[in-house]
Amino acid sequence: MGGDFGLKRVLGLRDLVAVEVGTTVGAGIFSLTALAATMAGPAVPLAYVAAAVPIIFIMMTVAMLGSAMPTVGGTYRYPSRLFSPMWATVGVWCYALGLVFGALPMYATECVNYLKPVWPGIPPKTAAVLLRTFFYLLNLAGISLAASIQAGMVVILIGALLLFGFGGLPSLDPGRFEPFFSGGAGGFVLAACILTFALQGSNSVIELGAEIKRPGRNIPLSLLIAIPLVSAIYILVSVAAVGNWDIAAWKELGPDANLTQPARAFLSRPGFIFFLVGGAFFAFTTTLNGTMMWATKSLLVVAADGIMPLFLARTDKKGAPYVFLTILWAFSVIAVLVGAGIRTFASYATIGGMIIFIPSMIAAWLLPRRAPALYDCPGFRLRGWLFYFAPAVGILVSTLLILILLVDLGKWSLPFVGWLGLGFVFYILRRRSVEKAAGKSFGELMREDLDRMIVQCRAAISAKGGSE
Repeated sequence: MGGDFGLKRVLGLRDLVAVEVGTTVGAGIFSLTALAATMAGPAVPLAYVAAAVPIIFIMMTVAMLGSAMPTVGGTYRYPSRLFSPMWATVGVWCYALGLVFGALPMYATECVNYLKPVWPGIPPKTAAVLLRTFFYLLNLAGISLAASIQAGMVVILIGALLLFGFGGLPSLDPGRFEPFFSGGAGGFVLAACILTFALQGSNSVIELGAEIKRPGRNIPLSLLIAIPLVSAIYILVSVAAVGNWDIAAWKELGPDANLTQPARAFLSRPGFIFFLVGGAFFAFTTTLNGTMMWATKSLLVVAADGIMPLFLARTDKKGAPYVFLTILWAFSVIAVLVGAGIRTFASYATIGGMIIFIPSMIAAWLLPRRAPALYDCPGFRLRGWLFYFAPAVGILVSTLLILILLVDLGKWSLPFVGWLGLGFVFYILRRRSVEKAAGKSFGELMREDLDRMIVQCRAAISAKGGSE
């Protein structure tokens, strides 16, 4: 069960921050700001703040799990060993749907849309497929190369966003923020729900645990750097956008509404081009690249556990999970070609991203009981009231967001609900097969692997003199 699939610890603190920032800053700020503004009105900067609050508590819990049990595919492995393998599997099962029919096609499609002002004749679907293919091939080359390219792109990306944010402040019109809650309470809540997706990327850190140097230090520290940085940039950019553009005009533009419209209003031509290429293009490409770096990790562990066919977990000599990477590429390309609209893509991506948090939050509560040796080891830990409060916020908010978005999806919620039910059936059938072959219950197999993880973590801590 489990294992680290021959993966090597090659990612340092700089790489982690680059992956987290690059994976987070993408669809959220560039695709969803205009959409959220049509829902919440000028209150969209406050909606970003509201979206950040539960994510901070969720990421505190994630940081504790990642620091205590650094491993590959933590999103699945933590809850499957500490809580319930069924709920862990179903969570990843739904996340996979949200990834291939939500996040990945949205990133590629919206990236191409941002290039239209400088390349009016660009063929949207062809370009999106080519872009998706490029980052598929890049990740086949290995995570070390992908991480190095990611770090360089993130530096340019942040520069472009700061140019937009600070460049728009001098021309900001305070009158555009009145009435502040023009979308009403319902619009504000729906916007905040959608915008939680904009801050979800940092959880990628627990998927890469087996490839992180000094994980007990670098996992919580990277989150401490990335989340406040991204949140501050989002608020700055949304203030500049709303203060320089008429939200009614965004409503008229529909799916074509994005940050290029306010950017044209106050940036010079060179600044506008830099914002499009260094900002929008790099935002989507770093998110595509970062997502491909970590999205397969939990799937690898699910396959190694026997719930999915084992051949799917094959990796090449560079550690690239080429089978899963190919499957994600193929289905996301199909989604690009079919096209369901940015709102549907965003909702699927958000639901998939939130549903995987719920089993992990419960696993965090069970960590001291099921693996006290790991909870007592050096590293970042939630103590006192925060130990109970942070996961509770994660569970409550995730559940509410999922329900709100499913209702908002209307008929498009039916495929997701059907996929959820299919996940339970698939798990039960595969679990019986694994138990028959192993001659013991699946729960016993999970406990044995947890015991191995405890021994490995103790050995690693001992070798480092307790620094991890």
